[in-house]
Amino acid sequence: MNPSTIENYYFHRMYSIDLDTALHTLQTLKRYKRLDVRYALLRDLTVSYARPFSVNKGKLAKHTLGVKKYVPKEMVPLHEELVRLRMQQFAHTDLNYYNPKASSLGAGPLGMMFRGFDYAALLAKLPEIEALIWAVEGSVHARIVEYESDQGLLEGLRAPNPAVHL
Repeated sequence: MNPSTIENYYFHRMYSIDLDTALHTLQTLKRYKRLDVRYALLRDLTVSYARPFSVNKGKLAKHTLGVKKYVPKEMVPLHEELVRLRMQQFAHTDLNYYNPKASSLGAGPLGMMFRGFDYAALLAKLPEIEALIWAVEGSVHARIVEYESDQGLLEGLRAPNPAVHL
């Protein structure tokens, strides 16, 4: 079996775990009322959901889920919002997102203003976020089923040759 195909299969299985983690975080988020806890869980959900769409390093190549193949067309704007938040604010500190402005307070220290984030607006989208995650997970799972229906892949995974197992 082609080692590249096996690596792709492994990544799809790990992507499924990331999406499942996002769904479990979403269920936990629904149970909490304290905003500080909800905001932290929302960040975790966003990072877990977006992880498969970032560049992930394999032993043979870099991998990422393709938006066109795995995200329903009507859900792409919400998907892009979540990935942008992950990439620019939740997992990174990008000046393009924050757009900071320094201001002088006389002889004292400089003050700074920067763009914040409206967690309440994103929390209001939880039903749509849940539908998005389920839709992507369904597409990823369907691909896993395709891989697992390939007898050559299954034999390759069972082979004792360590090169085949990466």
